[in-house]
Amino acid sequence: MLFHSYLFLFLFLPLALAGWYLLNQLKLRKAAQGYLIGMSLWFYAYFNVDFLWVMLGSCLFNYGLSFHLARKDVPGRRKFLLIAGCLGNVGALAVFKYTNFVLENINAAFSTDFQMKKILLPLGISFFTFQQLSFLIDRCRGELEHTGILDYLSFVTFFPSLVSGPIVLHASTVPQFQDASRRHFDVESFAKGVMRFSLGLGKKVLLADTLALAVNYGYSNIPSLDSISALTVAVFYTLELYFDFSGYSDMAVGVGKMFRIEIPENFCSPYRAVSVKDFWKRWHMTLSGFLQKYVYFPLGGSRKGRGRTYVNTMATFLVSGLWHGANWTFVFWGFLHGLGVIFSGRKKDGEKKGVYRRLCQIGTFAYVCMAFVFFRADSIGDGFELLSRIFIGGRSGSLAAVAAAMEPSEIYIITKALSLAAPGLVGTVQISVMALLAVFCFAAIAGKRTDELVERNQIGPGFTFLLALVFAWSVISLSGVSTFVYFSF
Repeated sequence: MLFHSYLFLFLFLPLALAGWYLLNQLKLRKAAQGYLIGMSLWFYAYFNVDFLWVMLGSCLFNYGLSFHLARKDVPGRRKFLLIAGCLGNVGALAVFKYTNFVLENINAAFSTDFQMKKILLPLGISFFTFQQLSFLIDRCRGELEHTGILDYLSFVTFFPSLVSGPIVLHASTVPQFQDASRRHFDVESFAKGVMRFSLGLGKKVLLADTLALAVNYGYSNIPSLDSISALTVAVFYTLELYFDFSGYSDMAVGVGKMFRIEIPENFCSPYRAVSVKDFWKRWHMTLSGFLQKYVYFPLGGSRKGRGRTYVNTMATFLVSGLWHGANWTFVFWGFLHGLGVIFSGRKKDGEKKGVYRRLCQIGTFAYVCMAFVFFRADSIGDGFELLSRIFIGGRSGSLAAVAAAMEPSEIYIITKALSLAAPGLVGTVQISVMALLAVFCFAAIAGKRTDELVERNQIGPGFTFLLALVFAWSVISLSGVSTFVYFSF
């Protein structure tokens, strides 16, 4: 089920909220928790009921290992369960996500003819696998206690973050479900949740999905692009990905607030970063934190000299790239970010001031934008071809085609009338609208974050009216939206 769907907005969410608060009001806390788990399973199974058994099997496997550790906690058993848990979780992820990738590369390297397998990738498997890995590792380190089955399933299946994150950790989530004070309806928390959800919905539906129209056209027609259109497509994908994923994260955080469950922030103005290293402190922060704690630090972090630090950094980013998808484009994207972090420079980000800071922000955005070209491209070759189109010079008129592809439905009547009365102006209007959207997107990036807007003390009538307008406009536009970009990861 999608957040940006009529079914979710007008049936699922009201039922989930009503059942949760009604059962808690009746002091039926376990029933309320069971009800929320059931609703979360419905949310997940709506995509494909077969995926449900994969997710539940993963929960049973990891909970079972934790249960065995609780029965007899000795060092030898900890080590055995940790190895078994890592192999089981990573093995399941590898089977579903990387089987065909491995077979394709074996065929290419050794001229074999292994047949590709028909394996459907369960939605969100990368997220709930990492989530449960973190729990199991912390259990084996002795940092967490075993928990009841309802608390564990609530931690894994809570639907706002189930499919596309943010990645939540057991230590910060389970205590909230155990806190009786959070089981009562709170007007302020609910209102802030609605505000946060509305802003996220607008970012996703009105911005990301409109930008996607131009991006999809551009990546399907790379050879026809000239310099300005190729640059536009590359920048628009960088914007699309941010508004798509941060919009989803805002909606997840907003729904969490409606239930009085705090979901961690996932973005902190990443395109204001002054270095690639700074970018990763701001972008997909829950994934960055996971990789730092469970990959980078265990490899040795920065404790074993500069050379080893570089190796550990690169290994962590290669893992990040491969986690995002079974394609060399993602691995290469991770490699580029690894290089970017390694060569970020020794000057601390906080020491960069004035014009120098602005130049660093522009340079970082350009580098991130270049790397995202490979994140979106079907192959590394396509990525280099798109980048090469930026520097070829000349004009082919492809910018008008890109603008026409992303024409918002809101101006359809205008362009239709112009096509009859003044056909020569249609392209100008479409390009102007595209430029206006780009200006608005950069203004949104430069302005206050959604959490800053929602958490400020005074919410005036003007801001409330604007939110209502964004929500209504987004709901009207729902029929034309796509799925979230990160669903495939």
